[in-house]
Amino acid sequence: MKNRCKSALEIVASVDGLDVQDGQSASFSKRGYIVEPGKTVGIEGFRTSYSRVAAFKFSSVSNSYANMRHGNTRNVGVIGIAVFTQKNVNPWTWMPNEVHQRVTAKPFATAP
Repeated sequence: MKNRCKSALEIVASVDGLDVQDGQSASFSKRGYIVEPGKTVGIEGFRTSYSRVAAFKFSSVSNSYANMRHGNTRNVGVIGIAVFTQKNVNPWTWMPNEVHQRVTAKPFATAP
């Protein structure tokens, strides 16, 4: 994920309903990655320690990490990202074109 804003963002990410930082149930109240302006963070898997990750792999629902570790398949296939801005900072002030594109974007692709 790349932060194209002019202020830092906190990114809380989940895969299959599990927080990528600890592999436990995802929640908005958990801490995320701080991404400074113009910087990128790559998430390669569920973090198992400060220096190790369990790589993301495509599999059947029954063989998913969520099912094998927690016996829960409810959110298998769901990738979630919550983005939090700094308090009292509007990260879009410096990006009027980006805001305009998002406001006027069509929600569905047009058929060829």
